[in-house]
Amino acid sequence: MRKFRFVSVFVLLALLLSAGPGAVIGQKPPPMQNNLCTAAATQSINADLQPGVWEFVAYTYLAHAAEFPDPNEPVEPLRLYLDGQEILRAGKVDQAVALFRSAVANYPDSRHAHAGLGYALWQRYQQSHAEDDLRAAVQEFVFADEIGIRYGRVHYTYQVAIGSGQLEDPDAMDSYFEKALKNGNEPYLASLDYARGLSLLEDPRTEEWYKKAVKLQPMDNVDALAYYAEWLLDHGREEKVLQVLSPDAHIEYLHFLRGLAQEKLGRIQEARAEYLQYVKYSAVDPAPSRYRISGSQIQTGIVFDDQISPLGIGCNGYNLLANVIECESGGESEGGQRAVGWTIRTRVFKGTLPGCVYVNNYSCGTALSCKYECVIAQTGQFVYNCGRTPGPTSRHVRYDVYNGYAPDPTTGYCPSGSYQGSACSSSVHCSSGGTNGASSKGPMRFYSTTGSCPTGGGYSCLTSKDKICGNGGSDHCFYNRP
Repeated sequence: MRKFRFVSVFVLLALLLSAGPGAVIGQKPPPMQNNLCTAAATQSINADLQPGVWEFVAYTYLAHAAEFPDPNEPVEPLRLYLDGQEILRAGKVDQAVALFRSAVANYPDSRHAHAGLGYALWQRYQQSHAEDDLRAAVQEFVFADEIGIRYGRVHYTYQVAIGSGQLEDPDAMDSYFEKALKNGNEPYLASLDYARGLSLLEDPRTEEWYKKAVKLQPMDNVDALAYYAEWLLDHGREEKVLQVLSPDAHIEYLHFLRGLAQEKLGRIQEARAEYLQYVKYSAVDPAPSRYRISGSQIQTGIVFDDQISPLGIGCNGYNLLANVIECESGGESEGGQRAVGWTIRTRVFKGTLPGCVYVNNYSCGTALSCKYECVIAQTGQFVYNCGRTPGPTSRHVRYDVYNGYAPDPTTGYCPSGSYQGSACSSSVHCSSGGTNGASSKGPMRFYSTTGSCPTGGGYSCLTSKDKICGNGGSDHCFYNRP
């Protein structure tokens, strides 16, 4: 959903909201008749694409800004890219490598062909740990961005930075970033990824680039601050951490980093106060285990990433949600990232509401995380395996979206007061299990002691953040049968 010169970002957003997640690649989903679900795409499309490309990508995630085709790409390599990504998702890595090698041979000027091969080799490296796979993957991402730069865009700064850093190849990294920073459209992400790559090399320029990234970061995006603070902690510069991170930060992980700096400086009471703002959140987003202080009496209750998380069992929808947010909007403002998350949330809660977005949640189980996984994994709709690791901002946004702690920034949907009526009427729909649903007021979550779809009575706003609302009900509410 990043801005670029080919397609209006509003058109992309409308497509993101309206494309049915059950759509088959190359086919249009059934017509949508309900106003609750129909996007008002009023902007005209002015894209210089090859014949048939727009019609092909319109109902797939290739219509999203993060994946939008270059003007030189015909339909066939794009089709192969989608096919190869599905093969990768199925875990058939060698088969995907073979498919993408063929795509590169037949379409050497297609960015997606090279990127697809890069992803396949990158995934094989995660299994094989063979340096040749990693080196070849990085080279394919470089080839892909050399094509993308012709059209003023870079896409793979993270993969090249981290890969070159792991390969201990500063010359390749510098050569790539010289072009990416000069000719690309992502100065913030390029600067941040360059800093992270340099940090793997223990390069003395690391801090300089972290500072540049901090100056460029979008509103409420704290990734540069967080990664810079981690680098400072790893180099024993706790006082600088407290200068860099504000005590008023609203993102929980930053409080953990401040607490860690305070504890290492012996300021125990201050550290305890910071940790308390992170303890509950750590259960679903654990802290790096390298930051556990042996014998600490005030880190009690904090979950670290070498411990078993409750959400690590069963369905993977919670984690996949962060992946999608990072892949499709990493580097955007917090609001931009939340818009991506809410697109998925809306589909999850609407279920199979007649005339609405066509999502079959009935076969996904009753657990909410399973329903997210079912929606996210549907063919051709969302990017969740781009190789980028979810950052602190996307993880925080995931937490807010999943729990309803912050409103939908796209539609401005912010229900309040109470709703009278049946939850199972023609205008209100419950999903299987009776816990999730949608109404004319938008998605909602029902709490029912019986586990069945509630009917009749009033649905009042929940006001506790421990349940749903973020600040007593003024930012976002769902409805609960009393």
